[in-house]
Amino acid sequence: MYSSFDISVLSHATEDEDKLLNCLKTHLGRFSNLKKVELIKTEGHWKNPIIRINLHYTKNSDSLYSEVVDRLSHIYGKDDLKSYLDNNVDEKGSVYLRLDKQKLCSGELSISEKDSVRLVFKRKGKFSNNNDIV
Repeated sequence: MYSSFDISVLSHATEDEDKLLNCLKTHLGRFSNLKKVELIKTEGHWKNPIIRINLHYTKNSDSLYSEVVDRLSHIYGKDDLKSYLDNNVDEKGSVYLRLDKQKLCSGELSISEKDSVRLVFKRKGKFSNNNDIV
């Protein structure tokens, strides 16, 4: 169903980017082969240093997607999660999720729009509808 997935997150000056990177690999990347890592240095509004961490994986995307959706459906319920996912699918069928960064680093999954880890699952082939998202 999914050919690859991307993980991206911002690491602020007060955060240890190595620790955050290891957290992402441990909790989200253990199923797959890491294909590419990007660390992009940038600045915040007040000139504070920020590092954007981008990870790209190309194998076993379905396994991670299934685990994340299963865990989130136990927390939010299937209907609420389906509604969230339906609102976060693009025209190509890619699914976008945002997870709470702090909770993820402690092994928990929680949907969050603030200070989040962004996951993008890219669909294989042509996308016809989103009935099989959950």
